Amino acid sequence: MGMQSGKTNMLLLGALALAIIVGWLLGHSTAGDAAPATKTAVVEPEPLVDREWGRLTSSTPRKPGFRADDEALNHGALPGQRTLRFASAEDLAAFLARAGDRVRVMDRIDSLNALRVAFLDPADLTDLLDGSEEMGFIFPAFTPNPSGGMVQSDAVPLGNDLLKWLGLESADLTLGQGVKIAILDTGVVPHPAYGEVKNIFIVPGLENYIDWNGHGTAAASLILGNSATVPGAAPGAELTSWRVADDSGASDSWKIAQAIIQAADAGNQIISLSMGSYGDSTVLRDAVLYAQNKNVVVIASSGNDGYTQSAYPASYPNVIAAVAVDAQNNHLLFSNQASNSALAAPGWGVSAAYPGDRVTSFSGTSASAPILAGTVAAVMSAKGYSAQQAVATIYQYTNEAGPAGVDPYVGSGAVNLGRILQSETSNIMDAAVASNYITPPQTGSVAEVQVNIQNQGTATLSNVPVTVTTPSGVTNLSVSSLAPGAVKSFTIGLSNSLFANGKSVVVQTQIGSGDAVLYNNYRTTTYTPPPAP
Repeated sequence: MGMQSGKTNMLLLGALALAIIVGWLLGHSTAGDAAPATKTAVVEPEPLVDREWGRLTSSTPRKPGFRADDEALNHGALPGQRTLRFASAEDLAAFLARAGDRVRVMDRIDSLNALRVAFLDPADLTDLLDGSEEMGFIFPAFTPNPSGGMVQSDAVPLGNDLLKWLGLESADLTLGQGVKIAILDTGVVPHPAYGEVKNIFIVPGLENYIDWNGHGTAAASLILGNSATVPGAAPGAELTSWRVADDSGASDSWKIAQAIIQAADAGNQIISLSMGSYGDSTVLRDAVLYAQNKNVVVIASSGNDGYTQSAYPASYPNVIAAVAVDAQNNHLLFSNQASNSALAAPGWGVSAAYPGDRVTSFSGTSASAPILAGTVAAVMSAKGYSAQQAVATIYQYTNEAGPAGVDPYVGSGAVNLGRILQSETSNIMDAAVASNYITPPQTGSVAEVQVNIQNQGTATLSNVPVTVTTPSGVTNLSVSSLAPGAVKSFTIGLSNSLFANGKSVVVQTQIGSGDAVLYNNYRTTTYTPPPAP
């Protein structure tokens, strides 16, 4: 989600507010049997970076004569609308009977005993309430915009190296077989990288596929892609698309909740969301819980605004928040921080499908979420696991990234499918320079670098030589013993003067012994001061 101009956001949000008054069209469902394709996609690079997930404000234009709903606007919610949750279907019916035409029922979700209602005057609604209802707001949600995002200058794009990043030596088109995944986005168009995907329309789509917003297509290809140009994590999975956002990338928390309920009821084991908002919707929260109670794993983008908290629904309990790293597992500056339920996957310059049989360079936590969803599906099919068992296994075999242990930037670490698939193969020797985490000088503390060496194989390592080169000189270290999966951390002080005047600082770490995977034996990390706000 990169940045978009304020003017464009305000025009979009104004259109949303107008839509509240004139009514919103509801979608319909169409089906197309998914069929794998082997033809390689035509490469026509086109950058696709998510935009900021914005808010409505009290300055948003509203229709003349519309009674101010500043309560909603002050919360960043859609004005003139509310959600109502009832304890039972009977309570919902009683409300409708006394409401008459004083409010307009826009939509309903019977599984939650929930209504979406619209009004011109807030008093028209409050006069009908008896206090037993749970009233909530509806928040705008957005997806793509082909614009830039804040990222460090040395971020390494992934390109079409997804399989290598996942730890796979070659493509396996059976990964994901027997697993049902729902993707909630702008819809998925047919593409040579994966064939055709069934679309269910919460929001209508144009007849001509090439005119569709490509965000959902890009995200889906990172699950289903089966070509060298656009590889996916689980090409054998059964994917269904719920189109919840229009071709400007606009949606809202109700539409997302509605699709979550439908996807869970349809038997999907994984739901992947590459959108969100910064408003806590009661109906969206309850929809996520509804899906989780059906043993559905929900994976959602953390957001691309560099905030210290994930957006919703990624912030909800037990939702896997997708945080973004580059090809070297370095946290990307735009990626929102997340709780300890987070996992990291690539979100910079990832090759993905795009309408018109094209390929785009896809960036943002929107890329990270479907990669994680595909990884869960791949583990399920390869190991015969449930979705919950697959997730637990993924956490067990993550690659360390950033500071040692769980942290808000990369969560529990970067997923590694190859380690899981080879976990029962004995005597794999694989020492890895997992990360060089550079901390600049801070008030009351000196600068330092934490070097993390991880055993990513299946055999215990002994006497692993490590050489760390900083601007201050060379330090020789040794790891005496390291069990499979374990991490050994070394902290080396750095002179504060190295960071004077906004200078960049480079640290190089190398493992001297050869092993099964050579490319992770060496790492160069550059600390570059963040750009001024």
